[in-house]
Amino acid sequence: MEAIECLLTRRSVREFLDKEVNQEDLDIILKCASFAPSAMNNQSWHFSVVTNKEWLNKMSQIIAKFMNRETYHVTYHAPVLIIVSDKRDNLIYEHDGSCALENIFLSAHALGLGSVWINQLGEPGLYSNPEFLNLLKEAGVPDGYKVVGSAAIGYLKNIPEAKKRVQGNVTYLK
Repeated sequence: MEAIECLLTRRSVREFLDKEVNQEDLDIILKCASFAPSAMNNQSWHFSVVTNKEWLNKMSQIIAKFMNRETYHVTYHAPVLIIVSDKRDNLIYEHDGSCALENIFLSAHALGLGSVWINQLGEPGLYSNPEFLNLLKEAGVPDGYKVVGSAAIGYLKNIPEAKKRVQGNVTYLK
């Protein structure tokens, strides 16, 4: 898939098949994530890959309770969640991690997988919940790191249509 085609055809997917993603594809996605730009090339991010359904269900229960939503599954039942975290003392950790996430989304799409940004794991209010913190630790998020965002990844049930693009948000100064 050409780069421009990949950019223009990627969609956020919220319906996944109950099918495991193969390790080779995950390895490619993580390699692409590690090639994202980072300030001063510091590459201080960390990637935690979760495929454990019990863990994903526990995290979903915590998030659903936090959001006051009874039937919410944070990953939309995707078989993979890649959590991107970075050092809390990195002043621009959100920027670096966001670049890595975009590489995750685009590489997943190029491999024929669907993905969606999951931002709830970065909610500040959750960091006072010991059960939430224990799950992050179990997933391998290092001490002193904060979640930037995460990517739910899997085989898509259907391809969502593109939403209309916002117009009038470009200014040229010549």
